[in-house]
Amino acid sequence: MDAKVRLKRSVLIGLIFILAAANLLTLLLYFTKSEDASGFAKLAGTETAASIDGESISRESWMYEMEQRYGKEVLRELINQKVMDQLAAKYDIKVTDEELDKEITLIKSVYNTYDRDLAVDDEILRERVRMELLLEKVVTKDVVIPLEEIERYYEENQEQYSIPEMFNLSQIVSASHKEAEQIADEVKDGSSFQAMAMELSEDAPSAVQGGNIGYIPAGSHILAGDSAKEIESLDPGSISKVIEMDGKFYIFLLHDKLEAEQYSLEDVKGQIHRRLAMEQVEKSMKPEDFWKELDVEWFYEGSL
Repeated sequence: MDAKVRLKRSVLIGLIFILAAANLLTLLLYFTKSEDASGFAKLAGTETAASIDGESISRESWMYEMEQRYGKEVLRELINQKVMDQLAAKYDIKVTDEELDKEITLIKSVYNTYDRDLAVDDEILRERVRMELLLEKVVTKDVVIPLEEIERYYEENQEQYSIPEMFNLSQIVSASHKEAEQIADEVKDGSSFQAMAMELSEDAPSAVQGGNIGYIPAGSHILAGDSAKEIESLDPGSISKVIEMDGKFYIFLLHDKLEAEQYSLEDVKGQIHRRLAMEQVEKSMKPEDFWKELDVEWFYEGSL
């Protein structure tokens, strides 16, 4: 299991930078447009990003501050995306949608969204996992792993490849049945489940996540008895009736459902090969290790 966790953690570390890149680029593109029907382009044109009681914050100072805080890591991530794509083309390496789907299912079976890094858009997660798989394939392209070792690893770690049915849930917890019913009614009337959870839920760890408790496997404490029947009957995007458990009252929002999977050796042979091959690599490799090979030059020359 340790090898699996190390692999997934390396995926998660990069998600923060992907998010920063996406957010920053969106802002840059939005505020540098010359025309915009909403009037924000006019704001950019005056070189004023904000005004507080007559005192302005210039667009230049705003952009400078963003670059100082995020610029280096955002640019690094964009370079690394290009580096991995070029290496993949050079060595004729590909990552299929099927490989991505399997890897993401395994990630979601290990981590829930208490681990904040996973609370990201699916497209962002897929891109990060794609880059990670490309890196592993490039690094291990010349490593030979005997089939007997792959088969032995699979036999010894079959539980890793048996994924139970899982439910991606958010919750609101209340000590009062009456209050829980009122909250449920407000959500049904259009109030934000996330906002209500942050403000009113009595479960502090999930409240700060907007109620999100991640992917919960079938058969767990939450998915037992009446709560299991109720949650399993939900469609994605719908909320449960108020459920009493352990003296408290719960409302659940179902985001997504993962069907149970039992991966065969043939299904995961490539992944096991990469995992065992990565253990033979002398040092931890990252895209920056290939910059010299691809003659990368960047704004922060002399610094990695």
